[in-house]
Amino acid sequence: MKSRTAAIKNIAWALAIVLCLLAVFVGLLFAAFTRNKGEQFRGGVPLGARTETAEEKSDALPAPVGDGSLITLPETADAGEAYIDSLTFLCDSTMIGLRDFGLLTRDGAPTTHVWTTPTGVLAVADIAESKIVFPNDGSIITAANAAMIVQPPILVISLGNDGIANIDEVDFVRNYETLIRNLRSASPQTWIVCLPLTSVTIDYNGSEGLTPARCSQANTWIQNVCATTGAVYCDALSAVQKDGVLLQEYSLDGRSLNPPGVEKVLAYLRTHAVTDQS
Repeated sequence: MKSRTAAIKNIAWALAIVLCLLAVFVGLLFAAFTRNKGEQFRGGVPLGARTETAEEKSDALPAPVGDGSLITLPETADAGEAYIDSLTFLCDSTMIGLRDFGLLTRDGAPTTHVWTTPTGVLAVADIAESKIVFPNDGSIITAANAAMIVQPPILVISLGNDGIANIDEVDFVRNYETLIRNLRSASPQTWIVCLPLTSVTIDYNGSEGLTPARCSQANTWIQNVCATTGAVYCDALSAVQKDGVLLQEYSLDGRSLNPPGVEKVLAYLRTHAVTDQS
């Protein structure tokens, strides 16, 4: 009797195992035919789905890389206000009017396209590591971090006047190159356009010892940096200078640009635009 009972239990266990295996098999078949073609969703993003790369999302022109030759922006047709609106500026105190004069204001909203330090002074000895006010939220971050967030199509750099009299060529070039390489690493598709120094008026006698000759010398350093890094050189400040000297009519204090001076530089940029022919 006990032997018969044991046999019945074994048969029952065997049937149960078979039923379980059958249930698992049916479940697998159901999953195979009803799942979303292999895609899962996590945080609203389909895993397994093809996403556009950054290059595919952007129709920006590929930024040049340094090969030792200087790239300059030739004269072009007037690219208009839309082109100016596409530019982002990293500047020191001589071009701070880009932020303060309201020339880039659109529809009454302050511009978010001008990056500089809280004081507006960006000493050339510190340009690689100095932190700017990020206009989008007021945070204090490096220019490279801002570029990583914004990915600007074109970044125009106007730096050098602040502290140029107190730095030599080696340190100037090293700091400037480090800044550009950091920016390029953070935003590889960004065109980096470097402007020369604004220079100073003929009668300028500021305490920092800034002279037209010193500014002219620094401009050759900037050109060398451009050739090395692939940044583009644009002689936009020639619009407010004569023989390398800042014209008084465009000067605010002998070294910084007044509103007409800033407007002249913007007009020059409009007619020396980054295009598919650059």
